Parts: sequence; structure tokens; C-alpha cells
Amino acid sequence: MAGSPSARPVVTPALIEAARAGDREAWAEVYRCYHGPVLAYLLRRTGCRPLAEDLAQDTFVRAMAGIRGYRWTGADFGAWVFTIARNVLLDHEKRRSTRRERAVAAVADRDSGVRVEEAVIAAAEAARVDAALAVLNERQRAVLRLRYWDGLSSPEIADRIGLRVGAVKTLTYRARLNLRRSLAG
Repeated sequence: MAGSPSARPVVTPALIEAARAGDREAWAEVYRCYHGPVLAYLLRRTGCRPLAEDLAQDTFVRAMAGIRGYRWTGADFGAWVFTIARNVLLDHEKRRSTRRERAVAAVADRDSGVRVEEAVIAAAEAARVDAALAVLNERQRAVLRLRYWDGLSSPEIADRIGLRVGAVKTLTYRARLNLRRSLAG
């Protein structure tokens, strides 16, 4: 385990039960197992390491607070942790979207070859897509983000969020259909 960067501790039902009972070593083992993958996921989504680290910390604080309510179903425990990470990210995006401000200087032409009009049009288009995504339900948004932003396949998404592959494909289809309708309207 120590020599191989890909080796991770195994999270077993017994380890989860020990963490639920308040065993600090068990919780540390769970943290060691999932911190790296959760941080990588959040870093891919945000593109900002300090923000990703903050969101990863929030993820584990929520997981620690909610682990007593977790019930082992046989599904990968990581799906539960990644669901929390996704929800932390979505909460952050909701908070950020209510405070979205852009200084005029941020759109100024600075010898970058980008004309101010193009930057304004791109910002308006991004706002339009954000508004269309807001119409989707949380699961649909999550599936689209995992598929198109993170580049995961349907089986990878199914494994990550604890659904069947067919359900992921249906969610993706409906999300794309709803997004298309929202953008057209």
C-alpha cells in the first residue's frame, strides 16, 4: 500500500460501522481512501485548486456529520461520498450564481486578440446556458456535468452515483432534451 500510489485502503462495512460509532482511526482511513479522488473530481470541475480543496474539506465535514445516517446497501461507499461532493459543488455554484458580478475591466480589450464584443457575447451565452441548466433537476444536471464536463462514460457515471447504466442513459437523454427545449425557448 505504501509503495503504490494507486493502492487505497479498502472501505468495508466494518470500517464504516466503526466510523459511524465515532472511531477516529476508522474515519481517518475513510478520509485517506476518498480524499484524493474527491479532490481530483472537484479540481476538474472548478479548475481552481484552493477552491477544490475548500470544497473537498466541506465534503468530508458533511460526510462526517452525516455518516451516522448512512446505511450500508452493498453499493460502493464512494458513491455516497461523491454524491456529497457533487451536492457541495452544486451548493457552491448556487451561491455563486446569486452573486455573479463582473467588473467592466474584466471584459476590457487587453491585446489578447479577443474583442470586447466577443467576450460580452460569450458571457451572455454562458449565462443563457447556466439559466437553462438551472431548469433541470439536480440529478439531470449532475449526469450532464459528469458526462460532458468530466468526460465520464455511462457505466462510470452509474458507478459514481449509484444508479443502473440504463437509468443514467435515460437521465442523460431527458436532460439533453429538456436543455434543448430550454435553450430553444
